[in-house]
Amino acid sequence: MERHLEKRIMRYARMSKAKSILALVLLCLMGTLSLAGGAIAQNTADWTAPFPAHRVVGNVYYVGSKGLASYLITTPEGHILINSSMEANVPLIQASVEKLGFKFSEVKILLISHAHWDHCAGSARVKELTGAKYMVMDGDVPVVESGGKEDFQYGNSPDNQYRPAKVDRVLHDGEEVKLGGVVLVAHKTPGHTRGCTT
Repeated sequence: MERHLEKRIMRYARMSKAKSILALVLLCLMGTLSLAGGAIAQNTADWTAPFPAHRVVGNVYYVGSKGLASYLITTPEGHILINSSMEANVPLIQASVEKLGFKFSEVKILLISHAHWDHCAGSARVKELTGAKYMVMDGDVPVVESGGKEDFQYGNSPDNQYRPAKVDRVLHDGEEVKLGGVVLVAHKTPGHTRGCTT
C-alpha cells in the first residue's frame, strides 16, 4: 500500500501547484477514511490526543488530533475547516489553529468528509464559536441535522449520536465551494455514508 501511495504523491507533485494542493488534501482525507472505517463505534485514546499542528502544503494545515484528521485551508477572506471531529476535540482544533497564527473566529466555512460522529459531532460547537457556514453533501444532510439518528447503519446506536447542527448550504456532486480565491470541488463518493464527500 505504501508503494501505491508513493506513486500517487509523485504524480501529484508534477501537477500545477493548485491542483497538487487539492490532490494532496484529498489523498489525506481518503487515508483518514480508510483508517477510521472500522472504528466508528469505538473511541480510541488517539482520537483525543493532541498532535502538532503543521503545514501540509501551501495554505493547507493539519489541525486535528493524533487519530482524527481535521484540515484548515487559509485564505485572505477567512478560512475553511474540514472535519469538526468530536465535540470534545473542538478546543484542541481551536488551539491548533491559533498555534499556527490564525484566528479560529475567522473560520468562515465548515465542511465534513462524512456524517459520522467522529468526524462531525463538533460541528454545532464550531458554528457557535465561529459563525461558519456549514456545507454538507446532500446525502448526509438528514444525518447531521438529526444528530446521527438518520444514519442508515448507526442511527439506532446512542453511542453514535451527537448534537444536531443546521446545514447552511446543501452541496451536490460537482458543486464548487469558494472563498478568498480558493475553489474546492465537492465530489459525492457514497458508500461509507450516503453523502461521503471527496
